[in-house]
Amino acid sequence: MKFNNLILERKIREFLEEDCHFSDISSSIIPKNAISSAKIITKSSGYISGLEELKMIYNILNVTVNLVKEDGDHVKKGDILAHLKGKTQSILLGERTALNLLSHMSAITNTTRKYVEIIRDSGKSVKIACTRKTLPGLRIFEKKAVILGGGETHRFSLDDMVLLKDTHLKYFNGNIEEMMIEIKKNTSFTKKIEIEIERVEDVLIAAKFGADIIMLDNMNPDQVEDAISTLKKNKVRGFVLVEVSGGITLDNIVDYVIAEPDIISSSELTQFPSEKVDISLRFD
Repeated sequence: MKFNNLILERKIREFLEEDCHFSDISSSIIPKNAISSAKIITKSSGYISGLEELKMIYNILNVTVNLVKEDGDHVKKGDILAHLKGKTQSILLGERTALNLLSHMSAITNTTRKYVEIIRDSGKSVKIACTRKTLPGLRIFEKKAVILGGGETHRFSLDDMVLLKDTHLKYFNGNIEEMMIEIKKNTSFTKKIEIEIERVEDVLIAAKFGADIIMLDNMNPDQVEDAISTLKKNKVRGFVLVEVSGGITLDNIVDYVIAEPDIISSSELTQFPSEKVDISLRFD
């Protein structure tokens, strides 16, 4: 997926402004026209993402960037990711913003890849997706990092598709039928409808009234298996996608994969990425 560079660059400019409102007073000891070369290196192994953002940051600051690696590449400790050349003050001005994005995005990419590899090794065909639980301002970067790890982005925003949760159902006093009828009156035919289900016995109601995707929320593996079996027995499994979400971790994902849902989503990918990649800038 190709992201809109206008959005990426606008956000990156905001990040740079956040880190330096007026001037870098620490670097005032360095002559304004001093020129340096530097490199970005890895201090641990893993998969890298955020190099496109690195280049954008330094293009804005008029620093020349020559990438040695590409987003999605596997790197080893000590590998050079990029060479930089330009004004010393400009290199330092972009350093923290660049390294923060690289480290954060790479952690998400590596965590996603770990989920993808566990699912692949299980022999099942299940997609792993992140959620809308992203840090404000960083969503486009975090979702991009998930894609680079082989995962699915799910929704980018509230207007991508319908997702009816327990909070919506509460307004309808638990009446799934009434809620589904009402949403179909108020939603374009171009939008898919997903509904969050917390009880196994409700999956058939959701399927009957036109849900495109049924999210089995906070169910244990046995309940997930029961829900999917119910859909199969009633010959509607092929008409809906089944997503499993809530409490999914690297430790228990295999238990959920066994039931063969279509999608497993986890906020851990973006909120609590476990696989870190340490990255540093070094002057030559």
